[in-house]
Amino acid sequence: MSKIAKANYKFEKVIKSKEELLEMYKDNPCKIYFIEKNVDRETSVYENDKFYDMCLGPHINSTGQAKAFKLLKTSSVYFLNDSSNASLQRIYGISFPSKDLLKAYLDKVEKAKEMDHRKVGKEMDLFFFHKYSAGSCFWLPDGAHIYNKLIEFLRGEYRKRGFSEVITPNIFSVDLWKESGHYQNYKDHMYMIEKEDFGLKPMNCPGHCLMFRSTERSFKDLPIRFADFGVIHRNEISGALSGLTRVRTIPAG
Repeated sequence: MSKIAKANYKFEKVIKSKEELLEMYKDNPCKIYFIEKNVDRETSVYENDKFYDMCLGPHINSTGQAKAFKLLKTSSVYFLNDSSNASLQRIYGISFPSKDLLKAYLDKVEKAKEMDHRKVGKEMDLFFFHKYSAGSCFWLPDGAHIYNKLIEFLRGEYRKRGFSEVITPNIFSVDLWKESGHYQNYKDHMYMIEKEDFGLKPMNCPGHCLMFRSTERSFKDLPIRFADFGVIHRNEISGALSGLTRVRTIPAG
């Protein structure tokens, strides 16, 4: 990297035809995929010494402007986030025109880590996560208080702007998403049942049990009372449904 920076190679924008790109990257299936998908007739390629890469740009003028740099981390990722595709390695790096600017940036990053909401949330007992509902947050009492204050603020702002609050179901037939066009665009990111069995919650209390046992407790903490307006779901038989007295989904207080 230091040699490349000292060489002060220029970044030159070059226009290449689709055919030229396909030949240039014939041994790179990932590039071929994006060329076939995104390039109609031609696109821009940036040249740096003997290195070419597709990019809209612009870039810095030359490698000499990257006097201070740091490789931050590496990670593994599947091409297009699909586990059936090849596994790739990502390399994260950053550069600045001076060491002082790089140091100032790295200092800010370290300070930001101290204020990371995941760290603060754990230290202040605001929320936690559990393997039984991976990716879903359990709001502890103090966290729920902040959450509700934010909702209260938003409700006030909505009222000022003429919004009317409504409540809609959490689950729909895919027919709706197909009709609206969302299915085609978001189906790969929509929550569908996978190989494991999942269940929409019929009661809130099992989640409260996970919340209770998320930390050590003393008899001095008792009684502990949780209130939860989370939506519960029960697959009642269609003949038993009756207005609001017998439904399949309802907020449970």
